[in-house]
Amino acid sequence: MQKRSAPSDGGNDPKRPRTDGSAQPVSSSGSGPDKDKIAQMIAQKRAEIAAKMAQMSKGASSAAVASVMKAQSSANAVAAVTGVGVGLSKDEIKKRMEDVAARIKATMGSVVAAPKGGLKMDVHPLFDKAGNLDADSIKSMVRPTNLSTAKANQRVVVPNKEAMAAAAAAAARAIEKEAKKKAAAEDPSVSGEPEPAPEVKKLDLVEPPADFFDPMKNPYFDPKIAAKMSMPKKRMAGKSFKFVQPNKYIDQANKLRQQAALEKLKAEIAANVKKSGMAVELDLVSDLCVRREPPPVVEWWDAPLLGPDAPYGAFDLASQACANTITDLVQHPVPIQPPADLGPPPPKPLMLTKKETKKLRRQRRREAEKEKQDKIRIGLLPPDQPKVKLSNFTRVLGVEAVQDPTKIEALVRAQMRARQMKHDKYIAEHKLTPEQKRERTRLKLVENTHVLVEAAVFKVHDLSRPQHRFKVDVNAQQLFLSGCALIHKGNNLVIVEGGNRGIKQYKKLMLRRINWSEVNEDLEGEEGAEENKDKDDDDDDTPNECTLIWEGKIKKRLFNGFTVQDCRVERDIKDFLEKAGATHYWDASKHYSAETL
Repeated sequence: MQKRSAPSDGGNDPKRPRTDGSAQPVSSSGSGPDKDKIAQMIAQKRAEIAAKMAQMSKGASSAAVASVMKAQSSANAVAAVTGVGVGLSKDEIKKRMEDVAARIKATMGSVVAAPKGGLKMDVHPLFDKAGNLDADSIKSMVRPTNLSTAKANQRVVVPNKEAMAAAAAAAARAIEKEAKKKAAAEDPSVSGEPEPAPEVKKLDLVEPPADFFDPMKNPYFDPKIAAKMSMPKKRMAGKSFKFVQPNKYIDQANKLRQQAALEKLKAEIAANVKKSGMAVELDLVSDLCVRREPPPVVEWWDAPLLGPDAPYGAFDLASQACANTITDLVQHPVPIQPPADLGPPPPKPLMLTKKETKKLRRQRRREAEKEKQDKIRIGLLPPDQPKVKLSNFTRVLGVEAVQDPTKIEALVRAQMRARQMKHDKYIAEHKLTPEQKRERTRLKLVENTHVLVEAAVFKVHDLSRPQHRFKVDVNAQQLFLSGCALIHKGNNLVIVEGGNRGIKQYKKLMLRRINWSEVNEDLEGEEGAEENKDKDDDDDDTPNECTLIWEGKIKKRLFNGFTVQDCRVERDIKDFLEKAGATHYWDASKHYSAETL
């Protein structure tokens, strides 16, 4: 390989040796053929270097041409500097241009044919022919990492470019085929011949010949096997669950025990009969010895219609017996509750406070108003008329009220009368009758005393005045209290029992509302005055008053109602209270004194 020569800079260095190996000095005078030869050699070397560079990079032909043109331009520059080519004739210039074109053609041929001479060097697989990085080559060389742990997933083959291209082509063919079918369905003239429908294969079931069931002709046929039909049977549906009824096996066991006990009893009877020698004459043990009565001619439930001895064929609906027996009354048997657990009691309603009740009422009225507004909005109900009054009709009606105020005032008064009539009608429709009012008052006073009853015992010094007796009796009945008022001289006993509300109001009556110190004004005349005088002498100037002896809670009521009883002696009081089991109230009243409090 020859050494590369350094390019000339327009002069020759006498110390540098020549490239052809000769050591002859170059004279600096003149521009003869030596200079022309040197310029040609430099241009030739530059062209060779450019060709080798193009072969190494395997670039495009344009790059080679550009390098050759560059070398030629540099040679021309050197020739211009050294004086070569100055004053050349046209023939020489044309010849040189032909030489340059031949060199370019040779250079392009060497690039395409890749001659053996020169530096041999292949392009790296990661680069393309232009020397740029090839992304497809990098992707094909990089193997994707398989992070799967299962063997089945690890065996999955990653599709390469060829497989992906084949799959894409198959998908394109399928899409094109589907488009053709769709076009043929829309327009039959588009497709030439329709594709034939795929043939459905049917299973032909052939009956076996008659000789198949003949044991004489078919030695392999077993007549014991019930071959009712040789056709395949349909698949039977799965059996559903059958749950065992409660106590099923227990009943079966009881029946077996009863049967065993009956067999044992029969064996004992048979043994006793055999010992007595009666087994030969009478067969008392077998079931044949049991004689059953024949069914009656007429059942007992049909005897009233037919008669005791009349057969069923003699039944006549128009007979006198049927007319007296068959009526239009329907018998309703009394239903019997099943012997089973009734289950838990129903849940009790939630007790709400007054605040919660008002809140629920507001929410309910708000929902009703919202529903009404929705119906008005969609046109199911007419909109409400504005509530016009004399105080706001000018603000509500506006211009209309200004134009004709007399007419508007009459209209407003008519609306006010209509609203008042509607209100009165609603009140009249929902007004309670006297019976309903009494029932409402009764329900307010009636209290549940099944769990607990409250009782109170009063002691009155004098209860002879009729007004006092009337108040004590009537108020107890109106408050649904039970008890009694025992009238006895010097010690009148009043016993009441009932609910908390009634006892509370009755205590107010006895201790605050009644004025016990009032004089009896019902007795008039001299006889009345004398009796009053004798009565006052007997009282020893003791003031008349009512005292609460005892109050508390008892388990149940002792009296059925409230009664006023006159008792002249103490024995009558004890006899009356003994029937109700309340003699302890009299003992407490008798031994009561103000000092004991």
